[in-house]
Amino acid sequence: MQTHGPPFYFDTMIALFTRPSRFYATRFKAVTPFKALIILTASSLFFAVTGALLRPDSTLLATAIILFINAMGMVVMGSTACYLALATTARRHYAFKQLFSIFSLSSGAVLLIAWVPAAFFITEPWKWWLIGTGMVNGLGMSKSRATLTVLFTFSVLVILIWALLPMAALGSVHSA
Repeated sequence: MQTHGPPFYFDTMIALFTRPSRFYATRFKAVTPFKALIILTASSLFFAVTGALLRPDSTLLATAIILFINAMGMVVMGSTACYLALATTARRHYAFKQLFSIFSLSSGAVLLIAWVPAAFFITEPWKWWLIGTGMVNGLGMSKSRATLTVLFTFSVLVILIWALLPMAALGSVHSA
């Protein structure tokens, strides 16, 4: 396996698509948080450009920037919520950088398909399954702990987004 550059990106994506459990069990520890961030950034750029091109009635650059920030921001928020949940409830310490890497790699794989509008119902459960798989096989977490953590983190993000929707709607009313 390549350890840097485009071959590393493609090798990692293929491993996450074909054998995610094996990837997290055998190769996850070799992926630094910086490499995970590079993978997330590349996938987010692809997602942002393709997603913006699907919306020809919008300003392409503005749409791409919003999609890119959203893709990156969701990983930061998700890994932060997950870290806080584990820091307050788990007996074992899990490093933020490990959780960030799992969220980055899982989201990076899913973002390659997530630009397809109808794919949300496939990609979102798949992303959370990949995150749980990463926790079990990459961090040695029990399946029950990983399941509870994924459900809690997902719930926190849904509540956060739901709470922020009125602000987004208010912004769109003022800009119209």
